[in-house]
Amino acid sequence: MATVDVFAVGNSKAAQLQHINSYNRFTIATLGVKSRKLKRVVTSEDGSECRDLLKKGRAYLQWLNTIEMTPEIKEKTTTSKMLQLIINNPDLFYPEDMKNSAGALYEKWESENWGADEVVSEDAAEEEVIPKDGEEVPIVQSRLPPPNHPIYGEHGIMYGILVARGPKGKISYQLNPHVPKKSAKVFGHNNIPVGSWFANQLVALHRGAHGARMGGIAGSTEAGTYSIVVSNVYDDLDNDQGDILYYSGSNSHKNEDPFHSVPSSAGTKALKASLQKRHPVRVLRSGGPHASNSNRWLPECGIRYDGLYQVIGWRERKNKKGGLYEQFRLRREPGQPPLEDLCRTSPTAQQKRDLSRSKQGY
Repeated sequence: MATVDVFAVGNSKAAQLQHINSYNRFTIATLGVKSRKLKRVVTSEDGSECRDLLKKGRAYLQWLNTIEMTPEIKEKTTTSKMLQLIINNPDLFYPEDMKNSAGALYEKWESENWGADEVVSEDAAEEEVIPKDGEEVPIVQSRLPPPNHPIYGEHGIMYGILVARGPKGKISYQLNPHVPKKSAKVFGHNNIPVGSWFANQLVALHRGAHGARMGGIAGSTEAGTYSIVVSNVYDDLDNDQGDILYYSGSNSHKNEDPFHSVPSSAGTKALKASLQKRHPVRVLRSGGPHASNSNRWLPECGIRYDGLYQVIGWRERKNKKGGLYEQFRLRREPGQPPLEDLCRTSPTAQQKRDLSRSKQGY
């Protein structure tokens, strides 16, 4: 049975930063030092320690390809220097496949200016244990789903997602490194049909519908917002009228100042840029148990793509604490399938059954 090496690493900033620094220093750098001593590429024939380092290094580069680069990661880790060591240092000898992976990563992040203008999720990850400094995140082996699996296979609702079980038995869902995710950094439909349904936000990320694992806003502070997710988390602030949507900026719950809004977050700045640039925004709606009780437009479960909207206005409102927050008015573009039809047809009965069965794994 085919397996893949994955890391039991959390989604929080702290967990990712610790993981990156640890593997840059104790895996990639150590592998380079050994190659310099040997004056050649290290192979699995050089002993169990070298086999372990090669396994970890390859898995680590695969993992790096699943994360979104941010200025904080570039600043607080040695990732840029590490990639250049693999690619260019004449005194270090890395396997050709690792050099190719490092080169592709470096080229991608250079073209994206290392995420300088991108919105970074500000939502809190679930509570997780952060390894101590110098303590490596363990590698776990995850079974690859059968290609014809009805849910996790090529035509299933969870295609591109792995079910991984950590050292203590905790189950997590991760991107399958063997199924590259589609870039969501595109304005417009991104070849996604209106009414498309996704099992969860990780699947929406993999399909290129929304560019954040957890955050509700994905975009650039300079170019504008690519997509947003509407959920009942902000139902006391947002006003979802279907074709007209009043959407609140990040951190809108927190402010208690009745005279000043909190400084605009990156997500709020991206929405302001959309108001100026007039690029369309993909709007996705996220459902769940009883979500439609507070918002009739939310799906019964999962996430539905409801088409393109224009940001056409901005205003300040007051939250329950009396604090000001920024809110944006979006209008659905004409000529798209009616929302009433999408609510009736997406998700389908089969998709709902598959979502329930997806928790059984494969």
